[in-house]
Amino acid sequence: MRVEAWPLAEKETADLLRTLRFEYFKWDINACGKRLVLPQSLVLTRAEHQQAVTVCERFGRILGRLESALVQRPDLLRRLGVPEGVIPFLLADQPTELQLGRYDVFLTTDGRWMVSEFNEDVPGGFNEAAGIPDLLGPRLNGSAFCGDLRRAVLEALRPFDHVAFLFATGYSEDLQHMLIVQKWLEEAGHTTDLASPAHLRCGWRGPRVFGRRCHAAFRFYPGEWFHWLANGRDWMRALPRLPIMNPLRRLIRQSKRLYALWYDPDLLDQSDREFLAAHAPESHPFEAVTHTQAAEPAEALKPENPGGRAGWVLKHAFGRMGDAVLMGNLASDKEWGEALVEARRTPWNWMLQRRFEVATVESDNGPLYPSLGVYLVNHSFAGYYSRAADHPFINHEAYHVATLVETA
Repeated sequence: MRVEAWPLAEKETADLLRTLRFEYFKWDINACGKRLVLPQSLVLTRAEHQQAVTVCERFGRILGRLESALVQRPDLLRRLGVPEGVIPFLLADQPTELQLGRYDVFLTTDGRWMVSEFNEDVPGGFNEAAGIPDLLGPRLNGSAFCGDLRRAVLEALRPFDHVAFLFATGYSEDLQHMLIVQKWLEEAGHTTDLASPAHLRCGWRGPRVFGRRCHAAFRFYPGEWFHWLANGRDWMRALPRLPIMNPLRRLIRQSKRLYALWYDPDLLDQSDREFLAAHAPESHPFEAVTHTQAAEPAEALKPENPGGRAGWVLKHAFGRMGDAVLMGNLASDKEWGEALVEARRTPWNWMLQRRFEVATVESDNGPLYPSLGVYLVNHSFAGYYSRAADHPFINHEAYHVATLVETA
């Protein structure tokens, strides 16, 4: 894995980013006081690409088996941190193959591929993942973009004439993700509506948005928020007959506490557990560490012990974009202590995960810590949305970095 600069002059780069902003709706190229789209690419060897995809596709199959088992077990859904009011929605949701997931994969210093979390509920990155290959791809030599997110999404939604895009309408970032996918579908002949989940109604004529019958929905509204919707009855009627990308039951895979639950021998076979042990970090429910005082992770619960917490990461079950994630080696005593107070208030929402060392790559900006974002659409590889940071923590301030694969 290496980083190489885009083969563009400064003006060409500026023109590409301008086109990305206005034709692909990527409005937040500049944020946090810096440009978040690097004019550089992360280049994988063919072997690295195949390894990452193989790992993620197997994770996808395992998660499918876990989802099918856990949706029958409301007691275990609670252990995932799923809000009580959301569980009835998950149980009413229909089984479907519709899926758009993105798995965050890291190459460690000891040569392993580790998956830190699954973005199976409302993953983003569509604008960059489609726009940059369109604009930069024809100018490359010796490497190429792999996967085609646009084509994969269109194929998955091809059977549905009218698709409603249901998203958190208060967020412009969410709108830009919906606009690019809406553009793909309308160019392919579908009719669409942009709406909030609160706009859905469902009577004897089926699910409707703004009075129009919708044949499928594209959801970009976090599943754990559904119990706050005022039209919950309409959703309970609609869920058994409305195909959704992504179904609400994908919230099961989204929970970071799933990492601590899959050790149950009744859920997976030995082969799956061995695979997970090799490619997923050791994880513990927060309340289990608190109650049993297991020797090593319990040391992380002492704010005055930097050495004890250095090897651990504290995570909320449904934190997103690095929100509610605190790395022990980067936290001050005060930050760690305050986070533990919060976790002890609702321990069923938190977990401790063993930290792993990420291999860095050299770039024009100095060493970067890369995270490959591997898209799976209907369980098959569909492209990359990768990010990189100047420090070993990926959050909303991380750069987007285009991902290429060597062709020779």
